[in-house]
Amino acid sequence: MMVVPRASKPRSALFTALGLIGLCSLACTGGIDEGGPQSQTGGSGNAGAGTGPGAGTGPVDLTNGGPKLRVLTQTEYKNALTYLLGVISAPLKLPADTFVAGFSSIGGAEVAINAPAVELYETASRTAAAEVFADAARWQQLVGCQPQADLSDACLETFIKTFGKRAFRRELEAVELTQWLKVGRDAAQLPGSSAAKGLETVVSGLLQSPYFLYRVEINEPDASNGRLKYKGLSMATRLAFLITGRPPSDALLTAAAAGQLDTAEGVKAAAAPLLNDPNAVESLAGFFNEFAQTRLVSVVEKSPAMFPSWNPALQSSMLQATQLFIKNIVLAPGADVRSLFDSNQTFVDAALAPLYGVAAPASGFMQLTLGPETGRAGILGQAAVLAGHSQIDHNSPTRRGVFISDAFLCTMPPPPPNGVVTILPPDPTKSTRDRLAAHRTSESCKNCHQIFDPLGFGLEHFDSIGQYRATEDGLTIDATGTLDGVAYDGAAQMGAAFRQNPRALSCMMSNFYRSSNGLKNTDADLAQVEALTQTLAAKGYVWRDLVAEFVASDAFRSAPRTAVTAGNQ
Repeated sequence: MMVVPRASKPRSALFTALGLIGLCSLACTGGIDEGGPQSQTGGSGNAGAGTGPGAGTGPVDLTNGGPKLRVLTQTEYKNALTYLLGVISAPLKLPADTFVAGFSSIGGAEVAINAPAVELYETASRTAAAEVFADAARWQQLVGCQPQADLSDACLETFIKTFGKRAFRRELEAVELTQWLKVGRDAAQLPGSSAAKGLETVVSGLLQSPYFLYRVEINEPDASNGRLKYKGLSMATRLAFLITGRPPSDALLTAAAAGQLDTAEGVKAAAAPLLNDPNAVESLAGFFNEFAQTRLVSVVEKSPAMFPSWNPALQSSMLQATQLFIKNIVLAPGADVRSLFDSNQTFVDAALAPLYGVAAPASGFMQLTLGPETGRAGILGQAAVLAGHSQIDHNSPTRRGVFISDAFLCTMPPPPPNGVVTILPPDPTKSTRDRLAAHRTSESCKNCHQIFDPLGFGLEHFDSIGQYRATEDGLTIDATGTLDGVAYDGAAQMGAAFRQNPRALSCMMSNFYRSSNGLKNTDADLAQVEALTQTLAAKGYVWRDLVAEFVASDAFRSAPRTAVTAGNQ
């Protein structure tokens, strides 16, 4: 259904009628193809349970292939907007990302867009379009031709074809072109309107279409391997967003339409320039930021009385420092990705330097080598991670240990039994480790606490905001432990143990597979995850080289042929 907007109204009926609420009717069997909507009748929502932009109404069995819908994350949306319109200076309020199984990409595949999200997207698109079309030189450069006042000439059609293809990541169907031509011309011909207003209405509307806000990825049975192979245009979208965090370029869409992404060799060839794109590092770092849950440092609170230095500026510095560590150390050209766990390199600015016990740089961030006296190494020595996994007034070996076990070893312990008291009474004569011994000896608690408490103890030299301490209120700190038989004492040695741990590397690959494919688990594709781990080793643990192989593998070019029971599949 398409409703023509009336420019005189503050909100037009067009934007809620574009299909965001009713998108799932497009995703019925046979409802969506790479060429656009094939049928828009009947059907019900197919997105699974979730929170965030919205929840769907039921599953669809796509054992034999079909569309997979993934809501753009905030980062993908902003990057797509910049790709289409250039930098937008106005602040845009967008629906919050939904994190499922630790990743926003999985959340995007598990939720649908609901009515409140529709309004936010409408406001954002109107704001962005208004900024562009308020500048005559800017919008004329965007449009690429000079239209007549009533948009009755070919300029509008040329623009809609070009801009629509970039926004939808595919060519517009004839019926869509006709609809958008009518939208633009009707808006331009309203009393007091203009060609610019008609074009602005088209742009704003296209940016609210489900074909922009959702990544539509379609696969079909592949007789050669029994899997569900993604079609060419879908591969272009998957490839571009994974590596650059942005929509596919015109050249990549053209290559996909010509069948060049139908083979592993073709995908690998297309990935090569993307991996050298300036945006690649930022995009690939996004996985590691979510993998390490670095965003938590931005929202945790600390006791002002106990930690007076804690403020938004310090939180921001912590997060930026970790992002610099990931981009410049872990993802540096030729770098060994296992340095994530044990690198002695980090970054500080004037706000963070005192916490690390080093001299502050004159300005900005400075890279430095951590000495053994700091007790820090790798991601587990980053203040952002340490502070993000601590309580408001004290560090928590249990909380930190659960995080490490879940995120880096893919072992999530069950919640504590009902009725169990998890808060230990204070005892100034005992260290936290000694007090937690009660949990490791209790019959109802020990099976879990014996797994994750020792991991948290390795970080006991760091307080709630990640500052090193030699003692705990004058008590001796015991930061020893073992990881699968490898002994460590403190964060640096624990990081070295993780670097060499097969479970940690397998877990990293499992998380990368899940994040890249928008899947909650890997049960149906364990062989592909194991192959990824072997590929990483074969490539000398260089992440970009792994990605180059991954995108050309069955793990990314196709999906296992299993029935879908939830999500936007």
